[in-house]
Amino acid sequence: MAELDAAERKKRKTEQVEMAEEACLCLVTYEELFVIKLSNLKKQDDDVKDWTYLLPPPKIEFSLQLPERDLCPFEFDSKIYMAPSAAPRQNLTKKPGCWRIYEFKFEERRIELAESLDGVPAPLCWSFIANTPVSGHVYFYINPRFIDSGFYVLCPGSRVWKPLNPPPDYSQRGTDLVMFVLHNTVFLSSFTGRGIDSYLAHFDPIKETWTVEPDSDNNLSKFINDRYNRGLETGSYRATYPPQISVPLLGLGSSNNYTVCLTDDKYLGGFPLNTPLEKVFAILVNHQNGRVALYQCLDVFFEGFQPWITDMARVNLVDLGNGKVCAILSADLLDSGSKSLALCFSVFTLSLLEDFAALQLDSGAPPMERDFLKVTVHRKCVYIMKNWNPANYMRHAFVWPSSKGGRFYHKTLRVL
Repeated sequence: MAELDAAERKKRKTEQVEMAEEACLCLVTYEELFVIKLSNLKKQDDDVKDWTYLLPPPKIEFSLQLPERDLCPFEFDSKIYMAPSAAPRQNLTKKPGCWRIYEFKFEERRIELAESLDGVPAPLCWSFIANTPVSGHVYFYINPRFIDSGFYVLCPGSRVWKPLNPPPDYSQRGTDLVMFVLHNTVFLSSFTGRGIDSYLAHFDPIKETWTVEPDSDNNLSKFINDRYNRGLETGSYRATYPPQISVPLLGLGSSNNYTVCLTDDKYLGGFPLNTPLEKVFAILVNHQNGRVALYQCLDVFFEGFQPWITDMARVNLVDLGNGKVCAILSADLLDSGSKSLALCFSVFTLSLLEDFAALQLDSGAPPMERDFLKVTVHRKCVYIMKNWNPANYMRHAFVWPSSKGGRFYHKTLRVL
């Protein structure tokens, strides 16, 4: 067993080196797509504590103008497609399938109308997209303001947008719902529902049915909502957002049904001096029923001396595969004298602490805050983009070639 684990670690290390040499980060703004090689991200000096020492804009391999404003990318059948997600001002009477979809041809460095996929049923404004890594299915939750029963799936080898039945009591939940994937399970969760019971449902792709989980203390939806609502009530408190990505780790086999999901954790309202506005937050959760066991804040950005940034900062988390993650923080700089954007990159690898195997995880116990992950930061750097046009605020990020399984997750509007 030890020899197998050693061989697996060696294989993963080799794959990580290969990806670091080849992979590119694709940053999608409202109007452009920028491509940056991961290997070109520089390592900031560890002893730098002064935000007057910042890097110039990163080297960009190439950039493309988007054919429409605010396109949202997703991976399907080993291709990158881009669907409209801007709020429609007219033509809401269009028939389903009339909204154009584009294909991003990375090797050819161009974006063109897609020929292999039908048009999207409705614009993906205030919507959610998630890939399931094992099946290759892509699930969509399209805001019900734009289309009835907004649940769809794209299955590999098909160009048909297959509608799905909504979960139980869906019509009573309003529009404050988010969708995400844990391991290979699709979840739908309530969010910011003040005065409303938490709601968490997961989808069975074989039976095409939904199961609603009990509203227990360790229910992921209740855990997220409680932390968020406490932040709203106090006016200055760390609040946690729904999961962005699920990261498979060595030692978390399928037999124990746990996965690590990552999201962002931020201060709401006035925040104390010398306190980072944004953090990366890890949650150990059962991917079959959405029950939270452990959670931990990760110090992967420049904790303690982040620059003064606006509270509209955005964090994008990109799964690079084999426990490796790229976290990107983008935000306006305050008091910079000109319109400037800070782009903070952190590339790190997660692994389980040695004592994790001895932990007795009780599925009925309340969530516990404790360190269960080792974080190895490979590089972290901050670039300043001077005279930055608001039209080029970062919306989405992904890596290409994709990590094994194509773990994409996108939300087309940050929920505040």
